[in-house]
Amino acid sequence: MNHNLEQIKQDYQNIKVPDSLRQQVETSISQAKSDLERERIPKGLGRNSIFRSWLAKGCLAVAAAALLLTFLINISAPIAYAMEQIPMIGAVVKVVNFRIYWSQDKQMEANIKVPEIRVEDEGGKEIAEASQSMNDKIQAYTDEIIAAYEADVKASGGEGTQAVDLDYEVVTDNDRLFSLWFHQTVVMAGANQSEKIYHIDKKTGNMVTLKDLFEDGADYITPISENIKEQMKTQMEEDESKVYWLDDEVEEWNFKEISEDVDFYINESDKLVVVFDEYEVAPGYMGVVSFEIPTEVVEPIVKEGYLTE
Repeated sequence: MNHNLEQIKQDYQNIKVPDSLRQQVETSISQAKSDLERERIPKGLGRNSIFRSWLAKGCLAVAAAALLLTFLINISAPIAYAMEQIPMIGAVVKVVNFRIYWSQDKQMEANIKVPEIRVEDEGGKEIAEASQSMNDKIQAYTDEIIAAYEADVKASGGEGTQAVDLDYEVVTDNDRLFSLWFHQTVVMAGANQSEKIYHIDKKTGNMVTLKDLFEDGADYITPISENIKEQMKTQMEEDESKVYWLDDEVEEWNFKEISEDVDFYINESDKLVVVFDEYEVAPGYMGVVSFEIPTEVVEPIVKEGYLTE
């Protein structure tokens, strides 16, 4: 393993890249070696440090020359785990590596992580169709973000100010579900956050949506939506700083019910959590908001194994 790390480091050093990116990668490699020497499996997955540092130093205001740099970095599994602190995910679903799309043009910058998923059976053999299905979804999603950024760069004629950051984390990894949550932040005049969560049913190897958690033909939208409205009202009564669009004068803004493709995950308490993007059900200052749904609300219609306490 150490030999492989040294070879990767040597290959990297032969590539001409900006000094700032070189320093960041070398620091990550050094940390990876230390982690492996201590035989410690990294835990958790933090938000993007490059993006945080970049924002802190105010790089939006200081990029001067007409410079366009774009990188798509393929990182092998050991380095991916060390750099991103991604653990081996159970015996069925694994984050095996990730790529980074990085681009800078004057005051526009993008830093987009593209993970690769591997789905295996209990014997460790890859379920190719399941892996391909998940990776195709991820590729289409990240390609769309990259294309939008590149279109903005072209349209701005080098005069735009924008930062696009996409990071991800494993939010659910229980006996039944593996869920990968993407966090996208776009900074222009202000910051805008949006989320996307993909799920794999470990029992079948298939990707699932919220509908798949419930009995065929069951009305899951109504009970979940009504509970969310109740939570919104309670929160606003208890905290005047919280505002949700329920009785707004602009009727089309008001939250009526969840959509079939609403984002969700199952938390550590085996509760269903519904997630809304910034501005989707509340003013921007509320940010991304989520609601934990009491199991009794959907217990009569949920399929066995998804909300097991």
